[in-house]
Amino acid sequence: MYNLDLTIDRSNTCSVKYEEMDLKFGHKDLLPFWVADMDLKCPDFMIEALVKRAQHGVFGYTKRMPEFYDAIISWLKIRHDIEVSRDDIEYGPGVVFLLNIMIRKFTKPIDKIIMQSPVYYPFKNIIEGNNRVISDNTLKFDHGKYMMDFEDLEEKAKDPDCTMMILCSPHNPVGRIWTKEELIKVSDICLANNVLLVSDEIHFDLVFKGNKHISVANLEKKYKDNSIVCTAPSKTFNIAGLHSAYCIIWDRERMDAYRKELGLLDLNRSNIFSREVTQVVYEQGAEYVDNLVDFLEENMNYVYNFICENIKGIIPYKMEATYLMWLDCRGLGLDDDGIDDLFFNKAKIALDSGQWFGEAGNGFMRINIACPRSMLAEGMHRLKTAVENLQGAEI
Repeated sequence: MYNLDLTIDRSNTCSVKYEEMDLKFGHKDLLPFWVADMDLKCPDFMIEALVKRAQHGVFGYTKRMPEFYDAIISWLKIRHDIEVSRDDIEYGPGVVFLLNIMIRKFTKPIDKIIMQSPVYYPFKNIIEGNNRVISDNTLKFDHGKYMMDFEDLEEKAKDPDCTMMILCSPHNPVGRIWTKEELIKVSDICLANNVLLVSDEIHFDLVFKGNKHISVANLEKKYKDNSIVCTAPSKTFNIAGLHSAYCIIWDRERMDAYRKELGLLDLNRSNIFSREVTQVVYEQGAEYVDNLVDFLEENMNYVYNFICENIKGIIPYKMEATYLMWLDCRGLGLDDDGIDDLFFNKAKIALDSGQWFGEAGNGFMRINIACPRSMLAEGMHRLKTAVENLQGAEI
C-alpha cells in the first residue's frame, strides 16, 4: 500500500502550478487546483531508479533499448487489453507535441480539424496556431451527462476540407469514457469521409470503479489503420516534467513520416531520465496505480458530497476517469468573469476557468482533485465561505 495523503512542499521547485499563478490569475496567494499535475509524491521505486541512474554520473546520448518497448507493450496488454508491436510505437516528448506533429504532417494549412468542446484548451491553440480551422462538434449536455452529437459530427466530417479529428479519450474536462459503441460510430464516420482520427488518451490509466477505458487501439484493424493514438505515463505517474510520451501508429507510411520528422527535429533520442522512468513505472507500477485510483475516487467523493451538502448554486459531476472534476456554477447567477472573481479573488483558490475550454464551458469550472485531502478540504471551505458571503450580500 502507498500512502498518498502526504503534504509535499512544492515551493522553490520551479513548479508551474505554483510559480505561474501570478501570470494566470494576477496573484500567487491562492491554493492551486489548476494545471493537470498531482500534488502527490511519486512512488519510491521510481525515485530510487532515478537516483541510481543519476549516481552513474555520465549522461550522454541515450538509446531506447528493446526492454523500453517491452515494458510499454506489456502495460498496454495487461492493463488495457491492447496488443501492439514495437514497430507500432514511437517516442515523443509530450502528447501536445505529438498532436502538433500529427497536424503538421497529415493536414494542410486551412484544413478543418474536428474537436469536441468543452475540451482541453491546447487543442484550440494548436489547431489555430498551425493555421488550421476548428470544426467544433460540440458535446451535448443532457441531464448531467455529456454525449456526442453524431448527426453534427457526420455533417462536419463530410466537408471535403475536413481532414482530421482530435478525440479526447477519456475526455478532459468532462470526465467521460467513450463506450466501444461510441468509438465505432466515430471511427465509421471518420473512415467513410477520409478523416484521420487522432486520439489523445493520456488519462487512460485513471479510470474509476465500474468503468473501463476502451481505446481506439481496441477496435478492428480497418479503424486502427485510420487512427493514431497519443498517450503517456505522465498523468498516471506525475512525470510531466520528464517529457515522456509515445504514439501508436499502425499505418506504416504515416509512421515513417512521423519518425522522419522526429529525426529532423533531433528529438528521436529520449532524455535519459524519461527513458529510465518510463520503463520502470510500466514494469513495477501496477499496485501504485491501483492505490492512486482508489485515493482519487475518495477525493472525488469528498468534493462531490461536500458541495452537495454545503454549497448552493454549484453542481458537481462525478467523472468516470481523470482527476479533473467539472463543476457547474451556473446556479450562482454570475457571468463567467463573476465566477472567476468568486473563485480566484474571493475564495482564493486557483481552478481552470470553464471559459478556457470554449464557449460550451461557460458557467463551469475545472478542479484538480489530485492533492492531499487536507488541501482539498481547505479549498472547499474557502469556496463555501465565499459563496455564503456572495449569497448573503444578495439578500
